[in-house]
Amino acid sequence: MIELVGYIRVFSQHGRLVTAEQITAVAGLEWDCSQTVSRYISLILNGDYADIQMRLSGKDHYFYSEKFIVERYAEQWLALNRGEDLEAIAAQIRRNSCRHTAVFEESVLTFAPYHYDELKLASTRDQLPQQAGTEDIFYAVDNQGKGYYYSTQGLSHSYAEVLANYDPYEWSY
Repeated sequence: MIELVGYIRVFSQHGRLVTAEQITAVAGLEWDCSQTVSRYISLILNGDYADIQMRLSGKDHYFYSEKFIVERYAEQWLALNRGEDLEAIAAQIRRNSCRHTAVFEESVLTFAPYHYDELKLASTRDQLPQQAGTEDIFYAVDNQGKGYYYSTQGLSHSYAEVLANYDPYEWSY
């Protein structure tokens, strides 16, 4: 598996997780899927490769380097890869509202791993409230015309509005 580390790190630099099968195809190597877990364990026992992480998603084992991708990003990437976009977004909104006492700015969805365009953002605005189990998630627009989401599990409607319109550079007397 050591021969795959360089490829894992390169893909990670570009924000992608990869399976051993995908990497070996790129590298032109043969791969025995039944040995993926044991080869991974042997790999990470060597301190030089401790940055390589493995996640199971569906029936596939995905790899990434912690030097370039954090665990939360990897979880989001895998959820999107499984087609669980709305679930991943709802979880991220709740995490912001409940753990970080912050609103979730819609513009975040234009960056990796989402890369949403205006059409996809509008579609998400329409679909998210219809998703079962998202009754606590709301969308609003701040005073600057920027959209944001929040969960009433962590924020009241009025507090979310205050947070969305808070300007840390505004002078008050």
